[in-house]
Amino acid sequence: MLFRVRAKNRLVSRIEGRQLRDFRISEHDFQSILFDNIERFLPDEELLTIAHSRNWQEEPDILALDRKGRLFIFELKVWESQSENILQALRYGQIFGQYRYEKLNELFAAFDGRKRSLDEVHGRIFEDDPPLQKELFNNEQVFVIVTNGLDFRTREAVRYWRSRGLDVRPWVYRTYADPKPDSDDSFLLEMSRFSTIDNPYEDVASKYFILNTNHRNNPKDHDDMLRLQKAAAYFSPWKRKIDQLSPGDMVFLYQSGVGIVACGDASGSREKAPYQGKAEYADEEYFMTLNRFRLVEPPLSAAQIKAISGRNYSFRGTMFSIDEESATGLRNVINQR
Repeated sequence: MLFRVRAKNRLVSRIEGRQLRDFRISEHDFQSILFDNIERFLPDEELLTIAHSRNWQEEPDILALDRKGRLFIFELKVWESQSENILQALRYGQIFGQYRYEKLNELFAAFDGRKRSLDEVHGRIFEDDPPLQKELFNNEQVFVIVTNGLDFRTREAVRYWRSRGLDVRPWVYRTYADPKPDSDDSFLLEMSRFSTIDNPYEDVASKYFILNTNHRNNPKDHDDMLRLQKAAAYFSPWKRKIDQLSPGDMVFLYQSGVGIVACGDASGSREKAPYQGKAEYADEEYFMTLNRFRLVEPPLSAAQIKAISGRNYSFRGTMFSIDEESATGLRNVINQR
């Protein structure tokens, strides 16, 4: 919920939410907005996206796995005041809930495009040793329904199914009129990042980021970033993380198992390139040049980062923001080296 606070007289009033139709936007348009920015809402350190529907066909909009191998089925068809979208998700559960590891691996191979096995990538993402056994994939399903905060019918249906023991979760968004629109089609969207656990750092709005160099997946990516002095990410949805960087944002490059190995300031100009120069992977690399680039020698380890910042960061994700106080502490230590 969004509230207006009048500091002088200490009055608090709730701002009224709106329906999509109030902004003359279709459901399909809103689906595209959500999907094109899905990397801002799904935590890649908690969920591994294995497939999605780009053409909004009769299939789940997003399929993802958590550390335990549970299959998350996301239904982004945000029909307002229609609880039938839960039935749609359940139908997908009936189909995809029967998929064993081999079928999931086929889906992931088509989505990932790099001929990597699902269990290998899952083990790397969640740093499991040994990796999750194949027979443990998809033993349970979780249904996630995107719904407007005003859509009480869908939320009632979610509550009913949860009371019957089904793991179905609402992912609530709200839209508001923009008090200072910069264009005719501007509106405000309130939407928390979907999370399987509470992350106290997820709402930090800052100009400081830690970006994983992808060394664990491909050392060439790591070497490429350091040699060309850039911040990069690869393939959907991870590559879209680079779109979050603005001019002057400070980026710390983090090598898994080693620590912060370099840093620099984002140029603000996002560019595209074929992954590792391969034509079949056109535009699968998003990158941004880092100005005032410098190597960090010796690297700042994960333990040192946590000690300096006083924060218990998780380094599994592609990129995450840190607060200004933590960034200043890291920068001061780096400048002393």
